[in-house]
Amino acid sequence: MLRIVLDTNVLVSALIDPHGRPAQIMDYVLGGKIRLFVSPSIVTQLERVLGYPKLLKRHGLKREELGEFISDLLSVMLLIESEETIELITEDPSDNKYLSCALNAKADFIMSGDVHLLKLGEYRGVQTVTATEFLEIMERQEKA
Repeated sequence: MLRIVLDTNVLVSALIDPHGRPAQIMDYVLGGKIRLFVSPSIVTQLERVLGYPKLLKRHGLKREELGEFISDLLSVMLLIESEETIELITEDPSDNKYLSCALNAKADFIMSGDVHLLKLGEYRGVQTVTATEFLEIMERQEKA
């Protein structure tokens, strides 16, 4: 079973557009076809980003519902508590949390639209791809 890490923006996009590519990835997670990993630092960022006023309007959750939503989300994710800290991405050091989580989870992929992560390509066995690229990989695997 593939092991993945999703960039916060991909998680937010899945919530905002239930028919988009990030939501399709979450369907694989909910269907038990792939395992989704997250770290405490990713959860913290997700909580913060989902609470932005403009995003509160877009996703439709009330501020008091965010905790319950995150809790529900964590029920389908595997939380990586201990993190080997990677400091590889210097242009945007906050992106290192995704790489750290992926390496600690022994993940196969990081899904992101972030240029700093995408330009890594592959690092220590973890491939960084867009949601579209990942869905193409899943499609090929299902046909094989």
